[in-house]
Amino acid sequence: MNTLNTSQEPITNPEEFRSSPRGHVYGIVDDPAQDIPAVTADLLAAQIPLDGIHVYCCTEGVKALDPTGAEHGLRARIVRLVQSITYTNEYRTVVESALEKGHALVGVAVDEEHVAKVATILGAHGGHDMMYYGRLAWRHLGSSPKNPE
Repeated sequence: MNTLNTSQEPITNPEEFRSSPRGHVYGIVDDPAQDIPAVTADLLAAQIPLDGIHVYCCTEGVKALDPTGAEHGLRARIVRLVQSITYTNEYRTVVESALEKGHALVGVAVDEEHVAKVATILGAHGGHDMMYYGRLAWRHLGSSPKNPE
């Protein structure tokens, strides 16, 4: 697993359990080797901090996201059970399927005023199936900013 380093790479497949997606934009990119460096460079140019960018990639990404909580103990299993009732399971299925196919999920910690900017950057690099999880609700940002659903 990659960790934050001096080469301007985002954290990849973080080990810590992320119990809530709140305050993040998520989007899928299909060619991680090409798309992640370009997305990262544009996010940094837009003043998005590197430590707020997380990438989940391939089978290891599914394990890091831990959709059932099984990898992170009882508390994590309870959190994921509650989320399965409240969050859209359809999106989680889309993400898991994409990761299993070798694509990547990019998560960007962002406040409400920068959501559109982050979605535009992801979309410019082929990002799709983008979601923003706010404080009390989540919203689909469309397949790309140019073609919102």
